[in-house]
Amino acid sequence: MDISFGYASVFLRGVPGQRIVRGTKTIHICSSLPRPAKGYRGVARTIVLSDSRACGGKDNVRLLACDFDGTVFCKHSISERDLLAIARWRAEGNLFGIVTGRGAGTLLADLSRFPLEYDFLLCNNGALLLDSRANPVAERPLGIEMSRYLLDHEIREHCSSCALFAGSAMYVLEETGPWLNPVYTPSTLAVQKARDIDFLQISFGFRERTRSMAWGERLQADVAGKAQVQCSLSVADVTARGVGKATGIAWALDALCLSPGNILTVGDDGNDREMLAAYDGYAMEGADRDVLAAAGKSTASIADLVEQCL
Repeated sequence: MDISFGYASVFLRGVPGQRIVRGTKTIHICSSLPRPAKGYRGVARTIVLSDSRACGGKDNVRLLACDFDGTVFCKHSISERDLLAIARWRAEGNLFGIVTGRGAGTLLADLSRFPLEYDFLLCNNGALLLDSRANPVAERPLGIEMSRYLLDHEIREHCSSCALFAGSAMYVLEETGPWLNPVYTPSTLAVQKARDIDFLQISFGFRERTRSMAWGERLQADVAGKAQVQCSLSVADVTARGVGKATGIAWALDALCLSPGNILTVGDDGNDREMLAAYDGYAMEGADRDVLAAAGKSTASIADLVEQCL
């Protein structure tokens, strides 16, 4: 079976296992479809990689996997210095991916404002994988029973807003208030219709961070062993059991046939702790104490980290 891989602005066709030389780069055709881990389902017919920097398994190729809000995206913008640093990082043959609790819709809307290239996007805390052209590759849903359980949970009566994520789409539960960030105005969905959808992530937003943390702990106790609750900003996100940023990175690299020799992770909030502890983690300066402890190291910016590592 043939598969198309994107190389710069050119598409090349080949079969799995084939190597195609294009200029000074060798394109490795790795797989015709993603290889979803247990519980994940593939949603792509082809995988588009920006190039094959890591397919050969070179030890000197590194991955920089960054959280978005508060890490790459600060004060509603990506700094020119960070953009240049990421471009330089990739120009050296390394990989760059964004790992976020956001859904694909709002993430892509903000990314479209900046000349930022990436090798993959891992959305919804690891439940949805997009390739280098933002095409969906695979996803890990909550399961219809868990989705319904969460819609019926008493947390719904106490949160300010409830966001629902299905594929790349985002909805706000009609019976709750508008989403916390007024910049985004997703469509509303009534509870009765929502009960027929198997969501990737259900997010409960609060006006106060302390309330989101308290309700997140309560919800985690209620769904223990059946789902995963992660808190960041003033939101409690719920995904399928075993889904998180660290496990998502490992699955994404396998699905996209990428094999960097070293993985650096950067983040600033509670849902980043897992990936900061699992890999070579750096917390953003000013992060909470537990986030700093999970990483063991800190950085003032992505640009500072890139300058330190190159």
